Amino acid sequence: MRSAWLRRSVLMLGCLAFASSVCAQTRIKFATIAPKGTSPVKAMEKLTAGLKERSNGQLQLKVYPGAVAGDELEVLRKIKMGQIHAAGFTGVGFGEILPEVRVLDVPFLFSSYEEVDFVHEALFAHFAERFQEQGFVLLAWAEVGFVHLYSKRRIGKPADMRSLKPWSWAGDPIAEATLKHLGATPIALPVTDVLTGLQTGMVDTVYAHPVGCVGLQWFTKVSTMSQIPLTHSTGAVLIKKSVFDSLKPQLQGILLDETQKEMARLTEITRKENEEAVVQIEGAGVKSVPFSDKEAFLEAGRKTRDALTDSVYPKELLDRVMGLLQEFRDKEKQP
Repeated sequence: MRSAWLRRSVLMLGCLAFASSVCAQTRIKFATIAPKGTSPVKAMEKLTAGLKERSNGQLQLKVYPGAVAGDELEVLRKIKMGQIHAAGFTGVGFGEILPEVRVLDVPFLFSSYEEVDFVHEALFAHFAERFQEQGFVLLAWAEVGFVHLYSKRRIGKPADMRSLKPWSWAGDPIAEATLKHLGATPIALPVTDVLTGLQTGMVDTVYAHPVGCVGLQWFTKVSTMSQIPLTHSTGAVLIKKSVFDSLKPQLQGILLDETQKEMARLTEITRKENEEAVVQIEGAGVKSVPFSDKEAFLEAGRKTRDALTDSVYPKELLDRVMGLLQEFRDKEKQP
């Protein structure tokens, strides 16, 4: 009788432990506008497997790719409602949460990936704290890449922009201000309408990172690409703070560690893919065109940065970014 009671007790405890482990599972719903099969989605699939393994099944990630959860602004709305928990954002999306982070997207700021990495690492803690104040946790940067101008006409100096019809992502103050300081009159459209705009002649000039230009088929409707990037586009992986706070500290650490490792790998892949996309674009007959008046473009960039100061980001933050860049460049000059 005693041995039977012990067996029943052990079985009961085992069932309770199993039930407890099931209840402890956390399913994080993650959204991205990146289409299924692309490197960002593949990276999230790898992250899903890594989280499950390291947490012994306690962390589950459900990925909603290809904007099935909506565009970035719709995803934000769903996060606030609790329907989505986390997402990968471009500057347009996370700028709605924390406008000052768009200082990283201003024109002609970075000239190399090394500069990007240095500034992003130096400012990660600052932006992580500021995102938390807005109810989000910054899990990792997720790079989009250097953005070029693509046009049906040659662009050598800012004056060439005056007669063009450049697209501007609707709701993006950085793009709008940049194009205006280049002397152009931007035409605001959702990303989904740009290809049609190029086909109908509503717009004749666009901007994108090379992978995006290929993936969206914009490169089939233009004839030139700027050799010098217009800007560098930063992405980020964010999770709602209340969801993150509900996790045990150990699981929080796993989520941060695995996300940052996977996004670092994705950054390497993205940079390589952007290089390959440039080759594909040029192979399709799009000519890579240098700026004949580079200084005039750089001056337009400085005017844009100044114009956005105190309306999008504080002057102190812009000064800090410029100081970090100067620090990096000074080190590079040392023998």
